[in-house]
Amino acid sequence: MAVKKTAKKSAKKAVKKSAVKKTSAKKAVKKSAVKKTSAKKAVKKSAVKKTAKRAVKKTVKKSTIKKSAKKVAKKSPAASIVIPPVPTPGTRIAPKSINSLPTTGTATTGTATTGKEISPANKSADKSSNRVMIAVVVGIVLLALVVVSRNSSSSKSDSAAPAASNSASAAPATPDASTTPEATAASSTAATPSAATAGHTEPKGIVAHYTANGATIFWQSPTETTGLSNYNVEIRSNGGAWKLISTVPASQLSIDITKGDAVGWSSFRVSSVYSDGQVIGGKVFGLPGQYA
Repeated sequence: MAVKKTAKKSAKKAVKKSAVKKTSAKKAVKKSAVKKTSAKKAVKKSAVKKTAKRAVKKTVKKSTIKKSAKKVAKKSPAASIVIPPVPTPGTRIAPKSINSLPTTGTATTGTATTGKEISPANKSADKSSNRVMIAVVVGIVLLALVVVSRNSSSSKSDSAAPAASNSASAAPATPDASTTPEATAASSTAATPSAATAGHTEPKGIVAHYTANGATIFWQSPTETTGLSNYNVEIRSNGGAWKLISTVPASQLSIDITKGDAVGWSSFRVSSVYSDGQVIGGKVFGLPGQYA
């Protein structure tokens, strides 16, 4: 009997222990479920907070964009720009503001009224544009006249000027009036050259080339060689009297001259001498320095 009682007690204790274990297990399961639900709620709350923050940021950005657009619209002078009308014969177009243009994307033009004046402003604008066009045309005509007159004057001066020397080393003739054959002094040792007459002409192509000791004067035979006896070569220092430095035969077409000093200016003249006594002087040219 005692054994049976102890067995019953141990069995009751074991049942109680298993019941306690089951209840503890159920409590643990309930706790884990509570924890999972709380974790899910926390995740949902954080997701809601993030979406709320994003929505707030978007709204803030939109508001700032609208404000900046309004500021730009206020600052931009596009609202005050007026497109001028295109003038056409017989038609006048009223200017339109940019704000009045349609937003359909198609290009529009101002309505033209033939033979009708739209406003006094258009009248004044047309008159001013016509005046500007007339002034421009008059200015172009005046400029063309000035250019033509200058060209004609330059061509006249070029035709009146003597032909340039073919030699790069020859200097131009002195500009004073005494270089002409008519201004030759009466005390000259050579015969005074006269103007070219029929059958008598002056030497052509007179040039000078520098050398180590001075220069060499070259010339060509005159057009008329009938009766040509010789050539006279004359020199004049610093605008003084002409001096004959050499008489060469008609077959000689050059002469060497020696430079003595680099100061001053020397003029030269080569003349054709004919058998009848006529002396026809060629073009006068000059070289810097003193020669003999």
